[in-house]
Amino acid sequence: MKKKNLFLKSTSSLLAMLFVVMSAFMFTACDGDDPEDPQPEPENSILEVVASSETHTQLEAFVNADEDLASALGGNNLTLFAPNDAAFEKLRVTLGVDDLNQVSPAVIGAVLRFHAVASVELRESFSEDTELATLQGENISFNANGNIATGGSDTDVEFVGDEILATNGVVHVVETILIPPTIFATIGANLGKVSQTILLGADFSTLAAAITKADTYAASTEGAPLLTEVLAGDDDITVFAPINQVFEAAGITLETFTAEQWYGIILTHVVAGDLSAEAIGGGLAQGENTLTTFAQTNVQVAPTVFQENETLAIGGAPVVSPDITSENGRVHAVAGVVSSVNTYTTVLLGGQGNEAEGFYDAFGNVRYSYADARDASGVEGSPVDLAYYFGANNQATLAAIDDDGLNAVYTAVGLPIEGIFGTRNSTKFRVTDLGLTEFGGILLNSQLEMAASSENNTNSSAINLQEGSVVAFTLDADRGAYVGLIRVVEIDDTNGNGTITIEVKVQVAGN
Repeated sequence: MKKKNLFLKSTSSLLAMLFVVMSAFMFTACDGDDPEDPQPEPENSILEVVASSETHTQLEAFVNADEDLASALGGNNLTLFAPNDAAFEKLRVTLGVDDLNQVSPAVIGAVLRFHAVASVELRESFSEDTELATLQGENISFNANGNIATGGSDTDVEFVGDEILATNGVVHVVETILIPPTIFATIGANLGKVSQTILLGADFSTLAAAITKADTYAASTEGAPLLTEVLAGDDDITVFAPINQVFEAAGITLETFTAEQWYGIILTHVVAGDLSAEAIGGGLAQGENTLTTFAQTNVQVAPTVFQENETLAIGGAPVVSPDITSENGRVHAVAGVVSSVNTYTTVLLGGQGNEAEGFYDAFGNVRYSYADARDASGVEGSPVDLAYYFGANNQATLAAIDDDGLNAVYTAVGLPIEGIFGTRNSTKFRVTDLGLTEFGGILLNSQLEMAASSENNTNSSAINLQEGSVVAFTLDADRGAYVGLIRVVEIDDTNGNGTITIEVKVQVAGN
């Protein structure tokens, strides 16, 4: 009997089975060898994605202007909801401004930081349960459609195009500016109002910060309305708003004044009614040279020249950009701090026999020669409050017109006062210990009264004055008994009858 070769047969069977298994494996492998092409690795950072986009020119400009934000977006593991140019245009129209550069950089910076998240968040993960903490501090939330719900008045912000992967995160393009809830509440309350111009305006950011500080006083003081509510109220108002450069040039910071002082200073910049520059100028032409402020004090209105342009000065502050209108009034931008105190700088007075006028109307800031002062001083009254002389013993001296020392010095040079001036006003003086900083910080009538009013203003002259001396004075009762301060800027004692240069602060009529 012939034997079968079992080995060969088994081997053949095994090879056949192995072929089948291999074939199945190969076919399976071939089926998996044809996936979709994998997405290429990103080559550009988030900032490079923005810079290369033709529709994100405004976002690029604002980010480049904010070094801290640009640095933050240059970090790793970020998500940027990138508003395109159309989004910025919608915001500009909503705010009613010519250019978004008119909006405070601090506000713009906060809004843009609300578009950035310090983690990589892909669109597929967005749901109504999603909340993303932003670099600004508040959260972005989403609706049931996976669209953004925190777009200010737009609660269904859709995405434009696909998400864009970057080397340091992901970019989602949006056509609406996302507004942090706290800022949206501020914008909503102030939109179209005087308060929008000031609180959101790029030129008034220092004033806006001062208003915030002042309102901490108002919030804790019964009967003191919040300044933000005054500016956003229904009653028409006019605000004379100092631009940022005013505070910078004067070295005034938020710490310069207390919250209570800021409150009084800012109320001095607000008057009732919608007053155009033309209307104020027309009133001035009719002799209306003061305005009553919300601080219940008067400020002086006067014509002036600023940078070779004729304009109005309100409380000493020149109007540089008039008539920024709103629903509840208007803003006049001013290049100074409005003061309920009249301040006169660089007043030059000559001593006895000097060719410079030596007699002075401290209330009206008018200088007189001896002859003009004599002629203006009739028996019915006189506008002349004081004069300057340089005495052998008293040296640099400011004196009342009825001061015996003044009369003796002028009589010695053939210019007698007693018996010649029909009225000799009795101004009273007191040398104070105020320094330059204290003197310069007096802007309000209440501050001036505190510094200058005293029962010790009893001297008919202030003698032996030095550069830097500050003298308090009280005018004659027939001159309204107004009070003021004089700071000595410079003394020239050439030939014993030189000149003195002074700066004067005096109350406004009616205060």
